[in-house]
Formats: sequence, C-alpha cells, structure tokens
Amino acid sequence: MIRFARGTAAAGPSDPFNTQRTPHLPPANARDPMRTSTRPAPVDTDRDGRHGYDRVVRDLERLATTPDGAPHRQALREQVIREFRPLVRNLSRRFAPGGNGAEDVEQAGMLGLVKAVDRYDPGAATGGPLGYLVPSIRGEMKRHLRDRSWSVRVPRDLKELAVRVRSTADDLGQRLGRAPRPSELARELGVGTDEVVDALGALDSHHARSLDAPTGDGSEGGDDLPLGERMGTDDPGLDLAAHRAELHAVLAELPERERTILMLRFFGDQTQSQIAARMGLSQMHVSRLLSRTLARLREQLTEQG
Repeated sequence: MIRFARGTAAAGPSDPFNTQRTPHLPPANARDPMRTSTRPAPVDTDRDGRHGYDRVVRDLERLATTPDGAPHRQALREQVIREFRPLVRNLSRRFAPGGNGAEDVEQAGMLGLVKAVDRYDPGAATGGPLGYLVPSIRGEMKRHLRDRSWSVRVPRDLKELAVRVRSTADDLGQRLGRAPRPSELARELGVGTDEVVDALGALDSHHARSLDAPTGDGSEGGDDLPLGERMGTDDPGLDLAAHRAELHAVLAELPERERTILMLRFFGDQTQSQIAARMGLSQMHVSRLLSRTLARLREQLTEQG
C-alpha cells in the first residue's frame, strides 16, 4: 500500500483528490518483510592485524569438535575454508613473485588448506591453529612448484639442490658484492662443484622459451626472426655421409664401362636407350649390365656394413 503525505501545494476546488500531495515511498534498501534472502552472508576478508583470524579460529575449533554426521557441519566447514582464503592468497604472493603463476600457486594452497582443515585436531596441533595451517599450505605450494612448474623433467634431488643454490647465490652475492663462482657456492653448501654446475643448468631449464618468441632486440632494422626459424633441422644427408665414402671406394673397383653406365644413368639422368646409343650397345645389354652392377654393389656394401 502506498501512503500519501501532504505536499507543499494545498488542494483546491480543481483538485478534489489532492493529487499534488507527494507519495511516501519506502527506501530503496528497505527489506521486504514478506521476502527472505537466500544469499549467503558475505565473507569478511579483512584479516589485517594480530587478531584478524581470532573469530575464524574459534569456528575452526568448533568444526573439529563437531561430529561428521551433524547437519550443520558441511556449512560450517565451507565457511571456515572461505574465511581462511585471504591467508592462502597472501602466502601465494610470496611464492609467485611478480604474479607469475600466482593463480596456480593459490589453487595448490587452497588444496593444502582443505586438507589441513579436515585433519585439524586442537589437541595435537602445536603452535595454535595458524601454526598448523600455515605450514600445511606452504608445503602444498612448495610441492606444486617443485613438481609442476618445471618445463623439463629434472630429478627431485637436483631440483632441491637447485633451490638451495639459488637461495645461497643471492645471500653470497650480497656478501661478496658480485656473482659467486660455482666453487664458492659448492664450498658454502658443502657439495661438489660438479653438482652445483648441474643445479645451475637445471635452473636454466626451469622455464621454457617459446619458439615464436623474437630473437632480436626490437630495434629498427634489427633481425626479429622467431627462435623457431633460427633452429636447424635434421639433415637427411648426414645419414648418407658414411655410405658415400663406402660407395666411392666400391665404385672405384668397377670396370670403366660399368662405372660409366652407372654415372650416365643415375647422375646424368639418361635413359637406357640413350646410354645404349652413346656406348654402342643394345638397350637389352645395358639393362643386364645395370642389374648385374647394382647387385654387385649391394652385396659389397652389405658385407662392409
């Protein structure tokens, strides 16, 4: 029902229904008492400060003591996971500097969060709920970076050494004021120099470069050919190089007439009739000589191979 409030203009004889009155409408954000909202309550993502997760921690502890068959347990579990999502997002930024692969790292962290929430036991966890959740989330992120982010398959021990080499190179470079040598890294880590060299090579293989990426510097007049067009392909002539040397040796042992017929047929691209006319032989004789010579060459090359 719309109620009318008296307006500023008075009703006169020409306005018997007082239409100049201003309608009194409810506010736009007023709640309709006949309608109930089914939208879930918004998640509070403000987790700044020392006690930003205190309320969520209480919900997590309540979830851990709720029986599996309780009707409200699933809703409470989903709420706890949503409330801890800012924690996962903040940790993912540390493991994905510059935003490279941040979404994949965050997804791995969310998987670690779900596992940690389901396994949480207030009596067994040390360091409080956050002391249990954070290492679980970070461990899942590190596992993802170790197993899923390498473009080339590298042994696990070499991956772990590569991470240590990169961290030690940063620290040692700050102390030395220059890039450390492999021997200095090896001495710092207590490993062999060859192992450090292999780890550095593994770091170069961490991210693959696209074959469509330009190789020039982008300057005017520069050569911006894609990397794929600069790479060589397999030369079929390489497989025949060894056979050529053997073939030359076998050809040198043939009589001059047979050798001349082979040269005219396969290098001169002449027909048997043309060869017969040039050599003063019949075409049938040339055919027999070719068959016999080829069989002899095949037999000698097979014996040598």
